[in-house]
Amino acid sequence: MDRGDNQSIFYNPELEKGYLASILSNPESFGDYVDKTNADLFHNKMHKAIYKKIESDYLDTGKINRTDVMLFASDNFSEEHTEQIIDSDYLAPMELENIIKRLKECSERRKVKDSLKKAYDYLTDGELGLDQFKSKIQDEVFTATSKNLEKKLIHDVESVAYESFQRFQERQEGTAVEKIRTGIYSLDAMTGGGLSKKHLSILAGRPSMGKTAMSLRLLASILRTTTTPSLFVSLEMDRVKLLDRVLIQEAKVKADDYYKTKNDPENKVVKKEINAIELARNWLHDKPLKITDRRGLTVNDIKSIARKTDNIFDGKLGLIIIDYLTEINVESVGGRFDKGTAEAVRELRSLSSELDCHLMLLHQINRDFKGRSNKRPKLSDLRDSGEIEEKADNVFFVHRPQYYECKEKGIDEPIVQDDAELLVAKQREGATGVLNMIWIPEILYFQDFHDKKVRGTVSYLQQ
Repeated sequence: MDRGDNQSIFYNPELEKGYLASILSNPESFGDYVDKTNADLFHNKMHKAIYKKIESDYLDTGKINRTDVMLFASDNFSEEHTEQIIDSDYLAPMELENIIKRLKECSERRKVKDSLKKAYDYLTDGELGLDQFKSKIQDEVFTATSKNLEKKLIHDVESVAYESFQRFQERQEGTAVEKIRTGIYSLDAMTGGGLSKKHLSILAGRPSMGKTAMSLRLLASILRTTTTPSLFVSLEMDRVKLLDRVLIQEAKVKADDYYKTKNDPENKVVKKEINAIELARNWLHDKPLKITDRRGLTVNDIKSIARKTDNIFDGKLGLIIIDYLTEINVESVGGRFDKGTAEAVRELRSLSSELDCHLMLLHQINRDFKGRSNKRPKLSDLRDSGEIEEKADNVFFVHRPQYYECKEKGIDEPIVQDDAELLVAKQREGATGVLNMIWIPEILYFQDFHDKKVRGTVSYLQQ
């Protein structure tokens, strides 16, 4: 028989009967396997119902009464079919681990088969746009092939309490990794230890506020403080320019000097700057960081890239930064692109949960501030951007008051600005407030105000 027509790879009734018969012949053994099995392992309607009865009795009373189970089966199904379980060839003791393993393989094949059917339905649905059907197909197949399918959706309080206690112990022992330390003292203090996994943060600001600079400052600090595998998705800046900015920040070299050429008669990079850049490059080259710099990516593309990156890091991807939201190629929903943007944010938040990572999404506020005397951004400034305030777990704003002051006066910005702010406008797990920062535009660097009090203003190399 052709393998494509071999239904036994999807459904093996003898294995199903064998497992049930083995359990009913030795009910005490079920406790050893209850966490490894579930009703989805069974394709046959009667077998599935009998398993549910066995599982329910065990969870309710801690034991299985074979007579009760058989009476249940006889009342709900034909006696002839019920007796087939008792008469099964597997009634004699058999290695249940092997039966379970083979049942799981059949179950997984059925799930993938069903997902492919659904994927085909999406493919032939003329109402779905290109990105919509591609995203739905990818989600369907990925879910069916995910290693996390056997996680239970309903948990008893005793197991949750035990899990909570384990995590508490891990935190006390310093082995917990529920949060990603940023290495920026004020931010870690405000967020209770760092950025939470399974959360989505919005890092927003008006044009020229330094959103990308702040995100790269956070990224470099996280890579220096932790070993968190990270992915930076740049939808605007090319990968070399992006890495240049990280090197400028780390080397503390004036950006204008970094980009000087040999043919410039007035300038030449000094030896100290070259050495600092080389040290920064050596520090960076072995860090767990991947970069994507393709413009016009859809949410579907980003999810695919993130999943591949997670595989590269053996399922340990901890941080994703996307620069930035309005550059994601989204389709309108009901003729409205803001609804499409909101849907993109929702999908990305689900991605952070799926991959157990923190996802930071940069966003540009385009609301006109001319009519406001106080230019400091607030949550309501996000409401024209697809309800992203509601979807985000955290919202941070980058704000530089001197930018507006200098623009109004028509003068150049100061070399060091000590009134920059990182506003924590929303946080599900903690307080909100203002973190004072120092902005040094010549090296594209934000310094934590607490760090300034301890070490003084950052000095940098220049010609």
